[in-house]
Amino acid sequence: MILCPTLIIFLMKTSFTKISLLLIFFTVASAFGQIPARDLQDIVGERGSYAEMDLEKRGYVHIKTKKLGYDVYSNWWNTSKKKCVSYHLADGRVRSVNEVPQFDCNKSSNSGYSYGNSYGHSSYHHSNNSHYDKKDQDMAFERGHNDALHNKSYHNIYGDQNLKNAYSNGYDSGVRQRKSNTSYHSGRGGYSPHTSVNDVVGLSVEGAIEKMAQKGFSKVDQYKHDGKTHRIFYNSKTRQCVDLRSMHGKVGHVENSTRCNR
Repeated sequence: MILCPTLIIFLMKTSFTKISLLLIFFTVASAFGQIPARDLQDIVGERGSYAEMDLEKRGYVHIKTKKLGYDVYSNWWNTSKKKCVSYHLADGRVRSVNEVPQFDCNKSSNSGYSYGNSYGHSSYHHSNNSHYDKKDQDMAFERGHNDALHNKSYHNIYGDQNLKNAYSNGYDSGVRQRKSNTSYHSGRGGYSPHTSVNDVVGLSVEGAIEKMAQKGFSKVDQYKHDGKTHRIFYNSKTRQCVDLRSMHGKVGHVENSTRCNR
């Protein structure tokens, strides 16, 4: 079959356009760290416990899991594929599964343990879910993250603006992680009485309100922010002020609050 010149040019342009679009797609995906793990997309939508069983069946080993407010990020390593993946869990279900750098699973590209990239932070600590392309920026982010995580003063020692920004972003990330790690703490010291409220997480709003009353708490405020309902409770005996955050009728997070005005 002989193709006319006009048709050949059309096909060439079409192919070039498709290739260009594909290159743009993969460039953007790489830049923002959103590279889906293609062989694991079928677990998106599963409950966390089922997703973990599926990952284990496929040769993945759990490395670490971190909670950030309502969100849970879990990193898994596959030795035969030398691949690290991270899934994002929200409202009890897997929302995404992405490939992340090997050092997010404490590995190096040589299949050993990574000492040069032994960061305390992971991809999900970055706003775009991806480490910086330049190591010096990632190290500045790590310094800021580590300072905040251990409650050290903000000390941005960098002269280069990109490094300054990286440290600042890392510090903000560390503050969020520290708050999440210590959300159980009342904020008080010494031998002050304290009532644990972490057991209301996962309950229905009605069940949580009832349980808070049994623990001696009264609701003093309520408001909405970013799609979540915040209910503020105060315990006059222990002088605790806590914020119960809920979505879709279920409590997903509890932390200390300063909105009780007591």
